[in-house]
Amino acid sequence: MFALPPDEPDLGDLQPLAEAIEELCAILDGDREAVIEGLAEILRRRIAFEALKQEIEWE
Repeated sequence: MFALPPDEPDLGDLQPLAEAIEELCAILDGDREAVIEGLAEILRRRIAFEALKQEIEWE
């Protein structure tokens, strides 16, 4: 009736991202959580920048 979840999550389309994060961890000699937090901060700043850029273009 109910299936048990697999031992390993199915990363599907996220597999290249997961591998890239692992490589960044190795290159930066950092832990996974810190690398992901850093990438998230970069994305937040980029999104804010793009939003401001659009506001300026509309004026």
